[in-house]
Amino acid sequence: PAPKPAAKEAKPISTISPAGTAQALSELTTFLRAFAFAAPSEAVRREEAWRLWDPNGNGYLSLAEVDLGVKMTLQSFLKDAGAGEAVWRRFRPSFIRAFNDAKDAAAAASSLSDDYVTKGEFRLLLSYLGYYATWFEVFAMVDGCSDGTTATDDRRISRDEWEEGIEKVVAAGLSWAPYVALRSATSASFDEMDSNGGGYVLLIEFCAWLKAAEVEAATPAGLALAAGGDATR
Repeated sequence: PAPKPAAKEAKPISTISPAGTAQALSELTTFLRAFAFAAPSEAVRREEAWRLWDPNGNGYLSLAEVDLGVKMTLQSFLKDAGAGEAVWRRFRPSFIRAFNDAKDAAAAASSLSDDYVTKGEFRLLLSYLGYYATWFEVFAMVDGCSDGTTATDDRRISRDEWEEGIEKVVAAGLSWAPYVALRSATSASFDEMDSNGGGYVLLIEFCAWLKAAEVEAATPAGLALAAGGDATR
């Protein structure tokens, strides 16, 4: 009988760049630059973006509209639909965290205000997108202890993964992810994050831990985050 063909090498489930690598950090930098119009001086640019993100003009942004708005912004910024979609896809798990925080920032003006992002909350949303994308990059760097998004990634961090990744987390906090909790991360931080004692840290718990430290330290990010809602949702 004819010899069987050699088995093909298994491919990763995604071509997303390994977290924390130069290429991944370049993608994070691209994301942050694309949303630099969160700056107070960029009111005109925000007004243009709001009209684009709120196509029906009802004054409210749903999560789906925010998701699409982020994608369009990245594609426009990069002037390349494919490249923009790749960056959007990389950080997409973090968007809901930013959305949930921003939609509760302003006092409710109607029954819909706490379920959607209003125009008055838009600038905070843009800032939050940058914070949570950066936090997601750190989380992904620890999750799975492997390069890229592979079968070993399960969107949760075990104690062993945390112990193995602490040095990288602190290094990130001292460089490209300058947040209080990251700079001072230790083994004991795992129990601080694992709020339900389940033995794993989920992205939502990781973000809540980072947010609490920023708010307590009253950093510029913390002051902005203090206006938002509950990061544990």
